[in-house]
Amino acid sequence: MLLPLGFTLIELLVSMTFLVILMLVVTQVVGIVQRTWVRENSRVSQFREARTAFDVLSRNLSQATLNTYWGNEYDNLGSDSLGQALAKAKSYVRQSELQYISGPTASLLNAASGNAKNYPGHAVFFQAPLGITKLVAASGVQANTENMVNLLCGRGYFVEWGNDAPYRPPFLNTLKTVPVRQRLRLMEYSPTAEMNRIYDNSLRPITEHSKEWFQDALTNVVQANETVATRAFTRPIAENILALVISPQVETTGNTGTQPYSIAPNYLYDSTLTANPGATALAANPQGTRHLLPPILKVTMVALDERSGEFLARQENESMRQKVLETAAALFKSASSYASDLAGTDNKPGTLEQTLITNKLSYRVFTTTIALKQARWSF
Repeated sequence: MLLPLGFTLIELLVSMTFLVILMLVVTQVVGIVQRTWVRENSRVSQFREARTAFDVLSRNLSQATLNTYWGNEYDNLGSDSLGQALAKAKSYVRQSELQYISGPTASLLNAASGNAKNYPGHAVFFQAPLGITKLVAASGVQANTENMVNLLCGRGYFVEWGNDAPYRPPFLNTLKTVPVRQRLRLMEYSPTAEMNRIYDNSLRPITEHSKEWFQDALTNVVQANETVATRAFTRPIAENILALVISPQVETTGNTGTQPYSIAPNYLYDSTLTANPGATALAANPQGTRHLLPPILKVTMVALDERSGEFLARQENESMRQKVLETAAALFKSASSYASDLAGTDNKPGTLEQTLITNKLSYRVFTTTIALKQARWSF
């Protein structure tokens, strides 16, 4: 007679032990996958916003123009018997009514000079045919902008640390449960064609007032209650942007010994100057780089992911945040130190990357080279 087969108590206990261990392993794996997915989704979402902003900045920069032309330069000979000015043409020179300028933000914006750590990296201000105009005329009638796509406008970009109090929805202030959001933001300065102060008579000639036409970039900021008729000029286009670096360069193919950044060794490039700070004036060309756009711009943007941006903004991390901002603001003063300031080498990270790694901040670096179509370097 055959006895029915079964499991002993020891076999059941061993099987249950293996099952529990397997379930624990599966639970841990699922937890790791879930945390990784959340982290990577945050990185992808944030870097998608940064990539979009970087593409917009690059596309608009490529359209920068000076509308350079040739004209006579005159010597003043006094006046005639009727009091009319007398002058004699002495040379034929490049001229422009516009300006391109880029460099450390604290050097360009007067209001930022005393608080450089809140404005890390560089700023750039230029003119381009971007067709931005007021949608509502002074009479209250909506303007027809169909044929105004090439109107000349001022444009600028810079990074700023600050809160969203000016433009957050008013109902959040009444709830008192949502704190003011502190972030590093890429700001866009975009005045309308009607408000292009480059042509303001009080700021002419541009060589004497070269930085004044964009100084309202820090005060004319988007407000929560603004309308189409009261549109502000400066607004954020991306959050968690740590630094913007702009290096004007020249093509060095065939020019042995010439550094690509020779026209702006200190990053500062001002089209109203004959030679930019640190650059060597060209004896063969008395005008140097005056009224010329840089032929090439190397543009770099350092972005944090959302989790790192939130971590950096926490009140308990203020000392760390101050250190990161001060480090970023102190870098990118000399173009020859670009590699050591940013990424370093395979054996040694750059200063900024080392700071971010040390503080466990996740980041991504976007870099591109833009050829300015209106540079006319041989003009």
